[in-house]
Amino acid sequence: MLWLDDYERRARLAPGMLALLPLVIVMAIFGVRKQPAVSAIITALSLAGGPLLLAELVRHYGRKTQESLWASWGGSPTTQKLRLREQSQNSLQRETWRKAISALTDTSLASARSERANPARADEAIEVAVGKVRNLTRDGDKFPLVRAENRSYGFHRNLYGVRWIARIIALLSLVGCIIYIGSYGAFAKHPIFTTVNVTAVVLALACLGCWFIFPSSRRVRDAADRYAYELLQAAVILCSEKEASQTADDS
Repeated sequence: MLWLDDYERRARLAPGMLALLPLVIVMAIFGVRKQPAVSAIITALSLAGGPLLLAELVRHYGRKTQESLWASWGGSPTTQKLRLREQSQNSLQRETWRKAISALTDTSLASARSERANPARADEAIEVAVGKVRNLTRDGDKFPLVRAENRSYGFHRNLYGVRWIARIIALLSLVGCIIYIGSYGAFAKHPIFTTVNVTAVVLALACLGCWFIFPSSRRVRDAADRYAYELLQAAVILCSEKEASQTADDS
């Protein structure tokens, strides 16, 4: 997995691997993975870029989910935090962010009156400015909190994005497990309620339950808000550094 960076492994590949986990558990418990043909297929997929393909598929569904979530929220969290027409718990903080982003990116943000007259145009200006800030904060060593929250948001977004695929995989794994146990017991005349069989069913059922409980739009929103906050705080830091540098040059 050397072709995947830290963000891709944690935010994209991990949700995909979790989606496949019920299938892997069932195969491992019943020894299917030890079959030469199955082992060869898994090895071939790994060498041919299977993890990369899985990460890209997860990213695709995560981005689609993000679009629908932002539409239901009324925009991205960063845009909402910078809008003057939005209710804010701390208007002074919002004004600090707006001034910092505007000065840092040389982008004029709309006034309250302009926002009301043309909200779409005002949002476009915010998105342009935020995009510039995002590029300026890609240094994970300088902005570890931004990197961490971005990774967390990506993980929760992508996990939510593949939830239905994961639920189907978990359900099929559970059904396949039950069918295999039943048919094996009927034709081979082996006891059904063995430790291995019960463990397989319980784990498959647990995976299915987790996929209905854990991924949620609320968790995605919380992660998005945390990332938006750290990104805007980083803009304030960069703006202060820029002003200090300009003052030093002038003197």
